[in-house]
Amino acid sequence: MTATTTTAPTAASDSGLTYVDPRAPRFGQAITATVLTAGVVLAEPLFIYAIAAILGMALLSGWRLDLYGFSWRTVMIPLVGPPERREPAAPHRFAKLMGAGFTVLASALLLAGVPLAAYLLAGMVAVLAGVAATTGLCIGCRMYQQVSFFRRLGVV
Repeated sequence: MTATTTTAPTAASDSGLTYVDPRAPRFGQAITATVLTAGVVLAEPLFIYAIAAILGMALLSGWRLDLYGFSWRTVMIPLVGPPERREPAAPHRFAKLMGAGFTVLASALLLAGVPLAAYLLAGMVAVLAGVAATTGLCIGCRMYQQVSFFRRLGVV
């Protein structure tokens, strides 16, 4: 999500910080919530595996292979136009890291034969992603701010 173009950028670098179109994370959160909810309701592990793969691939590639970011830039920006403002990408990336961790854990639990725990974890991620997508209240982003606060105090 560090691509910068003159027509419709979704992120830009300034003073070492990366900024993102605030609509882009909500787009990804809406997809995550929808697919995970379908996976939990239908008891379909492939949906959980797919989200774990999408989030994990973005994380492991250093955000270069972010299917949500690519979709936002190539499909949605031409439809909705460039952003009016930007915000730091780090809190959203931390939230995506948390989502990736929990969906990968849910996938591992499914493969280990513990579907109840797996679907509970996937359902939790779906609810949090849905809340973030619809209200803008991103719990992972809030957690990032708290960790940053403690880091500034020298606690962590």
